Amino acid sequence: MSDFAARLRRATMVEHREAENRSFISRLMAGSVSREGFAALTAQYLHIYRELEAAALAMHADDRGRAFADPALFRVKALEADLAHLYGSHWETAVVPATATLAYVDRLRSFAHTSAPHFIAHHYVRYLGDLSGGQLVGKSVAQTYALGRAGTRFYSFDGIDDARTYKIAYRARLDALPLTPEEAETAIAEAQLAFRLNAAVFSELGTAYPEDVVSAA
Repeated sequence: MSDFAARLRRATMVEHREAENRSFISRLMAGSVSREGFAALTAQYLHIYRELEAAALAMHADDRGRAFADPALFRVKALEADLAHLYGSHWETAVVPATATLAYVDRLRSFAHTSAPHFIAHHYVRYLGDLSGGQLVGKSVAQTYALGRAGTRFYSFDGIDDARTYKIAYRARLDALPLTPEEAETAIAEAQLAFRLNAAVFSELGTAYPEDVVSAA
């Protein structure tokens, strides 16, 4: 066992904080992003998670990657259901990827399908975030947009009974990873990049959807 999970957390604290504090996410939590802006964020997530979960399937051939490719975490079906609710039956024509999203997806496609350290870094940033701060975001947007479960399934992990227990086990798997020092550094650098890629998506959405007071109808 190692302290890799703690190292990863410490090394990404700055990038994590900057991504969380991007004005779009801050405004989303404060209820000043339009419903259209929230729907656009959900659409970006679909593109990202389709690629990340394709990488998870590819990682089944790698012992280290396979340990993290848990179907209980998969978000694509939930996102598709959310988008059908938010956009209607023709939702697929509405989910256009932002420029920053395309860059994010390209990075996943280029590295996360074949490199366990890269895959695990992106997996950690997205899914552990979803099980942590993402739960607060889910409760906030459900209230703001009067959605209840419909439209916010992305934030619900029906296959995980206890998020806290799951996260403890997840960090234990990180600590048990047989990584060389070089691979550990690669994973840390990629996790830092993953946070920056997320922040770029939020920045682009913040420009596209400026301040707008939302009323929870």
